[in-house]
Amino acid sequence: MNTFTRNALLWSLVGTLVALGEPGKQRNWRWTFEEADGLKIHEASGQVKPGAILHESRGVQRVRGRSGMALEFAGGDRRQRSQAGCVLLNGLEQVDWSQGLTVEAWVFFTKLERPATYEIVSATKGDRGPGWRLMISWESLWLRTGEGGAGTTWGAGSNPSATRFKPGQWYHLAGTYDSSVFRVYVDGVLAGQSEAKLTLPPGAPIVYVGSYQGGFAYGLNGIVDDVRLCNRARSPVEMIARAKLGRE
Repeated sequence: MNTFTRNALLWSLVGTLVALGEPGKQRNWRWTFEEADGLKIHEASGQVKPGAILHESRGVQRVRGRSGMALEFAGGDRRQRSQAGCVLLNGLEQVDWSQGLTVEAWVFFTKLERPATYEIVSATKGDRGPGWRLMISWESLWLRTGEGGAGTTWGAGSNPSATRFKPGQWYHLAGTYDSSVFRVYVDGVLAGQSEAKLTLPPGAPIVYVGSYQGGFAYGLNGIVDDVRLCNRARSPVEMIARAKLGRE
C-alpha cells in the first residue's frame, strides 16, 4: 500500500469516527460553500472528509449567495438522464438517520414548473426509497422515504395551495424526522407533517445536493446556500429561530 492510499484510508476512517461521535450524541454538520474555486466542498467544522462538485463542475457554478458564496445548479434537459449538476457530501456513511434527522438549506429558485420534481438534498437508494429525499414535487415540499422499487412511499408534504413557491426569492426549506413523525418547514413555519409511528429505512451511504443520484435526474434550477444536517429532529421553535433569526 503506497503512502497516498494509506493516508486516504486513514482520513476516511478518522472522518467517519468523528462524524459518528458517541452513540446517541447529537451531531451537526454544515456546508456553506465558501471555497473560492475548485471542486472540493468542505464541511464548515472539518468533521468529515471533503465532498465534491461532480462531473467536472457540469451544471454547477460558484456564485454569490444569501450570505457569502453559494452554488448555482442547472437542471439540464429534463428529457435526458445524467445531465443535471450535483454535489456529493462525504463522511456520513455510518450515521443512523432512522433515529432522527434534520435537513435544511436556503434555496433560491430560478425556474419552477408545476409537474416537475426538483431534488434539494437526499440520501436515497432509489426514487421510492429506502433512505430520504428533501425535494419539491408538484409545487410541494416533501421529506419522503419508502420501501424502494415499486413499493409504498411515505413522509410529509406541504400544501401547494397554502404554501406557494416562486422563482426569484430565497426560502429556508427543511425537513425533520423524530423516529416517528416526518415534518417539513418553509421559512421556519410548519408546512406539513405525517401521521405517527412511521419508519425511515436506511438509504444510500452518500448525500447528494442539487439532483438525484449524482446528477441522474430531478435537477434543481436555482441556488443552494448553507446546507445543514443533524442526527436528531429539531423542534418547531428551533426551526423558527434558525429561519427567522439565524440562530445556531
